[in-house]
Amino acid sequence: MRRTDFWLRAYACAALLAVSLTASSAIAAPAIKTRLARHPVVALTFDDLPAGGALSPGDTRTRIAAELAAELKANHLKGTYGFVNAVDLGDDPDEQQAIRAWLRAGMNIGSHTWSHPSLSDVTAAAYEHNIALDEPALAAYAGGRDWHWFRYPYLEEGDTLAKRRAVRGWLREHGYRIAQVTLTFNDDDWDDAYGRCVARRDDAGIAWLKQSYLQNAEEFIRLGREEEQTAFGNEIPNVLLLHETAFTTLMLPRLLDLLRTEGFRFKPLARVERNPAYARDPDAALKDGGTLPDEYLNSRHLPYPPFTPEPSDRLNGLCN
Repeated sequence: MRRTDFWLRAYACAALLAVSLTASSAIAAPAIKTRLARHPVVALTFDDLPAGGALSPGDTRTRIAAELAAELKANHLKGTYGFVNAVDLGDDPDEQQAIRAWLRAGMNIGSHTWSHPSLSDVTAAAYEHNIALDEPALAAYAGGRDWHWFRYPYLEEGDTLAKRRAVRGWLREHGYRIAQVTLTFNDDDWDDAYGRCVARRDDAGIAWLKQSYLQNAEEFIRLGREEEQTAFGNEIPNVLLLHETAFTTLMLPRLLDLLRTEGFRFKPLARVERNPAYARDPDAALKDGGTLPDEYLNSRHLPYPPFTPEPSDRLNGLCN
């Protein structure tokens, strides 16, 4: 589920912070290393199952989930986690079949809350109740598989320390592990434009979407890896956040090719998050949230590497 204003605001703040820290002689910021690991590791994860993004006329949730899972399986990525919002699952046969197709292909599910609230907009108690509402569906569909992984909507872990600590405590008490993220490139921001271009049969627009999607992926994956070096002193095994949308399903083969070209090896989420960096908690109130490296940079007032923002204006205007 997109929250474009959130991401634009977060990255705009990051860019301003980087400029201000660079310009200030009073703050000694650590140098950012630019040598990246030759063989980085990544676990793929998918948010917003079983209904990521809008549906084009004639398309189905089942088709998207089944094709996405089939591509993962064909690339030996069984066990990939998809994070579920079950708010409409009970009343929608297409969503129910989508979850079954995902699981039949050997994938896993975890919690993304019941209805995708922002922790900044609700109390800790209301948020915890929303997580609990998701549990009956997860238990029913997952069977004996481990569904006690939790992904924060919008990657927002609390705009106050009280909220952050309360929700983290509730998750621990109920046996959840947090599915942290180190890499994201806002892949779902391409989905609405894709639907519009499909409706208009605009082949040139779709071609630009494919090209810009991969360019943005390459840029933000580099950014996330460089952020890790500033935040942790070295690159760590990665978790990439993607979304279960029609366009990411279409682009997954080319995205996997890009990751392999960059030297990435694929590992399961649980194995990646054994790295000690994932056990660390920035323990800071951050309204805009972000990836784990983002949280460390923002809470410690460390500079971001330079980066090229996503082409938001063209995405919003394309095929309108």
